[in-house]
Amino acid sequence: MTIREQVKKHDQLSIEIKLEFPFSPKKNTKYDNYYVNIFLFLPNALDINKHSYTKENFYNSLKTYIRFTTPHFTLKQILKGKESPLRKLKKIIDDYIVSPNKEKENDFETYTKRFCSVFGTSARRAVNRILRKKEVSDREKAISEFTVQIKKIRSAFRTLEPSVEKSGNKNLMDIFHFADEYQSILLERNLFVLITTLESKKVKCSKEHLDKLNDLVLQEMSYRESKGYPSVAYAHRSNEYVLHRAARLKKFIESNLFLNTDTRKDGVVVEQVLFALAAGLAMVFATSVAFVSQMIYGNLTLPFFIALVISYMFKDRIKELVRIYLNKKQHKFVQDFRTDIYDQQYKKIGFLKESFGFVKHKHLPAAILEARNSMRITEITNRALGEKIILHRNRVKIFNKKVKAIKDFAGTTEILRLNISDFTKNMDDPEKEVFIKTKNGFKRGFAKRVYNLNMILSYSDEKEEKLKLYKLMVNRNGIQRIERYKYDNK
Repeated sequence: MTIREQVKKHDQLSIEIKLEFPFSPKKNTKYDNYYVNIFLFLPNALDINKHSYTKENFYNSLKTYIRFTTPHFTLKQILKGKESPLRKLKKIIDDYIVSPNKEKENDFETYTKRFCSVFGTSARRAVNRILRKKEVSDREKAISEFTVQIKKIRSAFRTLEPSVEKSGNKNLMDIFHFADEYQSILLERNLFVLITTLESKKVKCSKEHLDKLNDLVLQEMSYRESKGYPSVAYAHRSNEYVLHRAARLKKFIESNLFLNTDTRKDGVVVEQVLFALAAGLAMVFATSVAFVSQMIYGNLTLPFFIALVISYMFKDRIKELVRIYLNKKQHKFVQDFRTDIYDQQYKKIGFLKESFGFVKHKHLPAAILEARNSMRITEITNRALGEKIILHRNRVKIFNKKVKAIKDFAGTTEILRLNISDFTKNMDDPEKEVFIKTKNGFKRGFAKRVYNLNMILSYSDEKEEKLKLYKLMVNRNGIQRIERYKYDNK
């Protein structure tokens, strides 16, 4: 299975699910199909059901983003190798200087932005690898390599500035400086995470290696200050412009990744056909009653008039009942919404379909039910406690033949951010007073009151299905933590 998934807390009341769908390695593949089902199990105590939590509530709480997946490079691969992003960028600059034109200018902007995206992703992955090292010696060796590689990359990128200046194009110089500043900010953010984790003593590291990282931060801040970049924070200032500047730069640089979308209700034609069919069936009943009554009672008689009124009364009810029945059946084949996906040139490259609904335990697939049972931490079954199950279905189809940038990216990424504030409003107080046992007896204290929201991700590429299990510990103040369960569904 090549799909990558990541679940994390976006903010105190939102979870972020990131799904990376790779492009097919086969060149003759016309399209890729990916299916993702998100099952969310909610305790009955939250009073979440199809009446209190509708489709409108769910989709108002959900934000979906579609973008290209940044190709994976190590820090070493950025500098060296046939596919080195830095070498490619240098070649584009040299080509522009030889014969400048608008197309080459656009290529410079595109590949400069992509270089920044690759640099940011590689730096983040390198930081995560450092923090995952179990041995202190391995971690310190990785820190030394990280600082050396980062300095080389930043230095190599800066050496391109004279060539860009030589082009005499002010737009190119502005783009280069924006990219230079943004890389520095990205590096500073990753160093902030790394240094903060190391200083918390959760992950051990010598003072010598911590100093190396601190020196790197200071070097980048001093560099931005020397270049006059307005993204350096100073003491005794609000520094609000620093965050605003970083956000604007991020939007500009990452515009090369995000795709354009157009969302509309799915199955509108099918829905109207079904409604017409319901009206037709109701009309058949009313007309049949009218014909039979006319044959029995004749025209302009009281019994015929009463039969006609009754038939029209039932006609409306039959129409509504048939409409409801057919509307439920159509959701097996039609989704709630369809989102067409376009590249930066507004050429359609795929679509996303999604639907929402509540399901019952007895209708769960066997694999999902087995996975859910594996998550129980007590002997009290959910049949005794009760729970509601939300299902969000997701289908992504990408037309590989129409993706011009397929060679420059690893695939597409879907980011879902779900706000769970509707789930927390009926929760009890986040703390409860309890007796705490001590050596000399007991004392009064407080225990945290949390609710377990269990989530199962089921995704496939039409060949293999994978299940990922998560438990969200939530109270009225928001998400406390997210735990991942180890589970093998083979």
